[in-house]
Amino acid sequence: MAINVDASTARIAWTTNGATAACHTGVHFALLHCTKGANLTAGDRSPAGRVKLFDAVELEGRVFLDATANEFDIGDRQIGMVQTTELMFYEFVYAGRRDTEGSCNLDLKAGFTANPSLDVQPSAGQSVDDTIFDAATLLIDRVTAPKTGFNVTVRFGDHPNNTIPYRFQNSLTGARNFLALAARAQKFNVYLVTRANPTSPIEILGRFNWAADWIVEFAWSVRTGRPTATTRRVDILEGVFARGAPNPPDASSRIVVARSLPTANRQDTDAVNAIFNRRRAPLLRQSRNWPPGFRANFFT
Repeated sequence: MAINVDASTARIAWTTNGATAACHTGVHFALLHCTKGANLTAGDRSPAGRVKLFDAVELEGRVFLDATANEFDIGDRQIGMVQTTELMFYEFVYAGRRDTEGSCNLDLKAGFTANPSLDVQPSAGQSVDDTIFDAATLLIDRVTAPKTGFNVTVRFGDHPNNTIPYRFQNSLTGARNFLALAARAQKFNVYLVTRANPTSPIEILGRFNWAADWIVEFAWSVRTGRPTATTRRVDILEGVFARGAPNPPDASSRIVVARSLPTANRQDTDAVNAIFNRRRAPLLRQSRNWPPGFRANFFT
């Protein structure tokens, strides 16, 4: 076979439509979500349901493969897309009904031993490479003009989200604390990649960056026992495409080439368990009082 990648044709296009960062106050949980494809009933049960119904953020990678020997398939050549993520901040704050009932800061970012990290979530029975080079994400169109070869399209999507419990027990004061702040901000890099066969090194053809953030404050009603959410900042930000790999390689591109573990999803799960099940510092910081300058009308 003589399938050659025309790296000059590589591109990644932002095809997202209708996705916006938002917060929803369910019956039992607050939801951070991206609107499009969000299951807003996920917070109405306990334990929480699955927020993501389908991808909210969508990208499409394209590249031309030159078939120099008039091939009719791409042989062992693989094309895929892979994402890394880097957390800027990721924390939840809880507070009591009054200053003497204390507060709790849940810093999930402190539980990420690798940041940036590989943002790939294999399905059951799949490896990381199986997910990156999943044939189900490919559309291959053989053409004979202007050159014989294959127009390859790769689709990629994501939907960052959180289900956040409304209450957290402060073990210093013995009082139940209530959700006061949810803050999450992270950058994403999506890479269009290829390799000659499953044992060959990965080549980065191009990359696209984007970002998402949520800063949401909550106030509580004594009368209803329910929270009201005020969004201070919520964004999904489209970035730009750059062809090829960074030169010199940066932390994210090195992760992609090596497919370095742990993944972002694994670290997220571990951080949640460290806080809620093991109450481990420094991920969990408890205080006997409200944070300095805290809102006096938090629980009214």
